[in-house]
Amino acid sequence: MRIVIATLGCRTNQAESAGMAELLRRRGHEVLPPSEAERCDAVIVNTCTVTATADKKSRNAVRRLRRQYPDALIAVCGCLPQTGEVIPDADIVGGTANRAGFAEALEKRLPARVLTPLPSGFEDSLPDARPLRRSRAYIRIQDGCDNRCAYCKVPQARGAARSRAAESVVRAAKEAAENGAAEIVLTGIEIASYLPSLPELTAAVCRAAAPVPVRLSSLDPRRADAELAQALTSEKNFRPAFHLSLQSCCDAVLAAMGRRYAAADIFAAFACLREAWRGVTIAADIIVGFPGETDGDFLQTLQTLQTLKPDGLHIFPYSRRPGTPAASMPGQHTRAVKADRARRLREIFPK
Repeated sequence: MRIVIATLGCRTNQAESAGMAELLRRRGHEVLPPSEAERCDAVIVNTCTVTATADKKSRNAVRRLRRQYPDALIAVCGCLPQTGEVIPDADIVGGTANRAGFAEALEKRLPARVLTPLPSGFEDSLPDARPLRRSRAYIRIQDGCDNRCAYCKVPQARGAARSRAAESVVRAAKEAAENGAAEIVLTGIEIASYLPSLPELTAAVCRAAAPVPVRLSSLDPRRADAELAQALTSEKNFRPAFHLSLQSCCDAVLAAMGRRYAAADIFAAFACLREAWRGVTIAADIIVGFPGETDGDFLQTLQTLQTLKPDGLHIFPYSRRPGTPAASMPGQHTRAVKADRARRLREIFPK
């Protein structure tokens, strides 16, 4: 079959789409670039559900591809269907696990639902993509999340946190380096929860992949600590470019969100990273307009960020998700309030 893969969402989704492409090639299929989609027999849409906007984009992508390629199979997988969302325009529906079963359903060319319960362990059967020479290689080290933040549906889509065996990660990194990767990025849904040790794993990857640069994807600020710095400052090919998932810098809002740290921990993370690495870059995620966030709470976040001076800021208006605790919290803000707070931050921290 000739197959095109369309990917929405995070780096983990990108890595998993690349892994599905490798799996399909090993099974004898041709994976086409999007520019050659008119020749395809099937389109896979790997969806995202991190926000209501992501849900809408995923549904719209499926509808658009159904109209654009009426004779092709439309196969949908990823986070959105795993949460139970019905995808009426899809012929084949999978989730965030059992990719081999998803590929088998595609090969039968018949409508099917191959949603399965999420595994208790890491799905190591999905191969790592062979990187194009001098391209970035994303290596999945972890899946799932145990944090249960009040605003988030990701645990419904990804299940409990589970880690990939260190030996498998190191082997994948060594192979990526040997195949000419320009950079290796260790990624996952919540890599700070990697067990037994993210610092030790990252150091081992650096040594196995040297001299190829290695860096980490988004990180909980609690994991940006002395242990991480001690393990990695001596690794010459580790790239100290961090992206911290802050979401707020106000203790009251962080507590309402269910985040397990306070503003003091955020200050400590920035200080630790800047002390450990000269020239470190630190970007961050921020959610504005969370239910109950007062003008004073928002101002505290804004002033804290002005003090910390992150190198980049990804700003998200709070997205109300049915089925999450935050959806029924009092103090829901209007779209205008959320847009205004996002604008005020972007004026100070333009992209």
